[in-house]
Amino acid sequence: MGFFADYPYWVNALFAIFRIGLIFFILLGFIAPLFLSHIRKLPLIERLLYSWVGLGGIIMGSIFVLTVLHIYDFISLILTLLLISFFVNFSRSKKRSILSFLRQWEQKVLIAYIRFVEMKKGSFGDWLKRNVLTLENYGWSKIGKYSLIISIAVAGALVRLFPILQHAAPFGSGWFSHLDRVKEISLQDYFGDTAEPVGMHAAVNLFSQLIQVSPEMILQISGVITSFFLSVIIYWSAKDLIKNRYSVAPLFGMSIYALTPLLLMPISFDQHIEAASLEMALGLAFITFTIFVRNLRGSYKSPWFYVLSGFVATAMMNLFIAFVFLLPILLFMLVIVPRKNYFRSFRRPTIYLISISITVLMPFAGFNIYHGVDFQQFVLKQLFNVHLYSYFPSLILPLEKLSVIYVLIACGIGSFHLIRWGVKRDGMRDELIFLGSFIGVSFFYIPAVDLSNSWWLDLDQLNHVYALMIAIFASVVFATLLEIVDITFEMYKTGLRICSGILLVVTIGSLIFIQGGLKLSRTNPDTIPDGFMEAYYQIITKRQPYTYATVGPEVQQVMAKNRHYFMEYSYFLSEYNSIDSLYREELELPEVERDGNNIPPASIFVFTEKAPYGHIQQGILYDSPSVMRDVEQWITNYKQLPNRMVEVYYSDINTKVYELVIRPKESEMEDILYDIYPANQ
Repeated sequence: MGFFADYPYWVNALFAIFRIGLIFFILLGFIAPLFLSHIRKLPLIERLLYSWVGLGGIIMGSIFVLTVLHIYDFISLILTLLLISFFVNFSRSKKRSILSFLRQWEQKVLIAYIRFVEMKKGSFGDWLKRNVLTLENYGWSKIGKYSLIISIAVAGALVRLFPILQHAAPFGSGWFSHLDRVKEISLQDYFGDTAEPVGMHAAVNLFSQLIQVSPEMILQISGVITSFFLSVIIYWSAKDLIKNRYSVAPLFGMSIYALTPLLLMPISFDQHIEAASLEMALGLAFITFTIFVRNLRGSYKSPWFYVLSGFVATAMMNLFIAFVFLLPILLFMLVIVPRKNYFRSFRRPTIYLISISITVLMPFAGFNIYHGVDFQQFVLKQLFNVHLYSYFPSLILPLEKLSVIYVLIACGIGSFHLIRWGVKRDGMRDELIFLGSFIGVSFFYIPAVDLSNSWWLDLDQLNHVYALMIAIFASVVFATLLEIVDITFEMYKTGLRICSGILLVVTIGSLIFIQGGLKLSRTNPDTIPDGFMEAYYQIITKRQPYTYATVGPEVQQVMAKNRHYFMEYSYFLSEYNSIDSLYREELELPEVERDGNNIPPASIFVFTEKAPYGHIQQGILYDSPSVMRDVEQWITNYKQLPNRMVEVYYSDINTKVYELVIRPKESEMEDILYDIYPANQ
C-alpha cells in the first residue's frame, strides 16, 4: 500500500481506474461465465454485459440480505454466491440428495482433470495461446473493431476525467453523504434513516474491498467509469437495434455521446463527473431492455433470469429509473412487439415483471411501515431529485426546439421503414418500435407539452434517459441514411463500408469543430481544498487504523468512520489542551498507577488552510479564516511547550497539514512492522 502513497494523487487515481477496469474484465469476462452457463460462448462485449446484469441483481440482493442479517463482509458475500450457484446446479440435477450430487460432481472434476493431464498441449501457457493470445481467434477485423470501440469510450471518459485528475477534493457536498452510506453498509446498516436505494453505495463498498482502493477514491472516479460503460452500452444497444446491418452506425451514436454530447443532448459534464446512482441504473436498464426485446422476438433468446436480475439491480440502484422508465417501457414492448403465440408469451413475462416488482418494493415498504414514514412522501422523494438541475448552455438549439426537430426526423425515418416493410414484408423492424418510444419521450420536451408542474415526472432525471436515447437515435438515423444510399446507388459492401467510414469521420469531426474542440469539464470543487484530500490519501495509505486522529471540518467526520479518530476544530481548540495535560501528568506516574483513560492517539493530523483562505465552503465551515487563524495560533503555542513534537506532514499552495507526534513510531505501518520484525533478525 505504501507503494501507491509515494506517487502523486493523479497517478493513484489512474491506478485505481486501471484496477477497477481490470477486475471488471476478469470478473465479468472469465469468472461469471463459470457460473452463468448461457453466456460462455457469447462474444466478449455481450458476455461482459450479460454478466453485469446477471451478477448485478444477485450481488445487490445478497448484500441487502447479508446486511440486514448483520453478517455482511467480503467473505460472507463470496460464500453466499457460491452457495447460490451450488443449490441452483443441485436443483437442475436429477439427484435426490446433496451427497449423491457431490459424488457426481467429484467424478466430473476427476474425469476433466485426467483429460487435461492426458492432453499433449495441456499447460496453462498453451491454453492461453490458443484461447487468448492468438490473434487469429478473433480476426484482424474484430480486433480493429474492438480497439476502436474501446478507444472512443476511453476518449469520452478522459474528457470527463480531466477535472478529477486536477482536483482531489469532492466537487459537491453530496459526496460526503454518499461516503456515509458506503461506510454504513460495512457497519451492517443498509437503509440508515430513510429507505433510499443504495445499490451504488453497495457496489462502491464491494469494489473497495475487492481491489483494496479506498471508498473515497472510488466515489471520486465512479462517474467517469460509469460514462465509459455507458458509451459501450450505447454501441451494443444500437448494434442490436439495427441488427448490425451497418457496423459503423453504432459507432456514430457512441461517438456523439462520448465526444460531442454538449451540442445535441441534455448533458452536463459537471454532473457526469460526480458519483450518481442514476447513470449506473441507466446502464443496467438499457442492457435489461435489450435482453427483454431479444427474448420477445426470439432472437438471441436467453433465460428470463437475466431480465429479472437486471431489473432487481436497476431498482436497487434507482427506483425512478426502474419504475418510471424501465418497467413501463418493458410493458409497452410486451404489448407492441409482434411475435408468435402472442397471448401465451404475454402472460408469463407479465407475471414475472409484476412479481419481481412487488418483491423489490417489499423491503422499502416494510421499512417505511415500521418507521412510520409517510408513503406519499417516500414516493415523491423517489420521483424528484433535488440535487439535479437542467442547464445546457452549449446546446446547438434550445432543448424544446431540438426535440421538435428530433420528432420530425423520427417521423420521417419511421415512414421510410414503414414503406420498406410494406414493400418487402420481411418483418417489422425494431427501429419502428424504438422510434415510437423515442417520439413518446420527446413529446415531454416540446413546447406544447408543459410538465413543469407535474407531480409524477421529474424532467431533470428524465434528461439522462433522453440523452442516451438520443445517442441510439443518432445511430438509427446514420444507419437509415446508409440504407438509402445503398438502395439508391446499389454500392458494393466494400465501397459502402468506406463511404460510411468517411461519413462518420467527417460528421464527428464537424461536430467537434462546431463544439469548439473536445470540451473538457472545467468544474472546480466547492467543498474543501484539494490538499486536504491529497494529504488524507497519503495518511490512510501509510498509517495503521486507529493509531491516529484527524482534525478538520465536521463534514470530514464521515471519512474517519470505521478507520480512525476525529476531532472537529471547535472541539480540538477547546478540549485538546486538557486531554494533552492529563496525558503528560499520567506519564509522570509509575506505570502501575496509570489508568490508561487519557491516552491520545500516537499521531494527530491537523488540517489547515493557508491565507488568503476561501477554499472551504461556507456551509462546511462557518467563518473559516477566523478558525484557521485560531488553529495556527494554537499550533504556535503548542510548539513552545516542553517535550512537544510538531511536524509539517504536508504542504502546498493552499494547504498545510501538521502532525502532532505524541508517540513516535507507533502510527506508521512501516515502523510498526519493523518493531515486530526487526531488520537484524
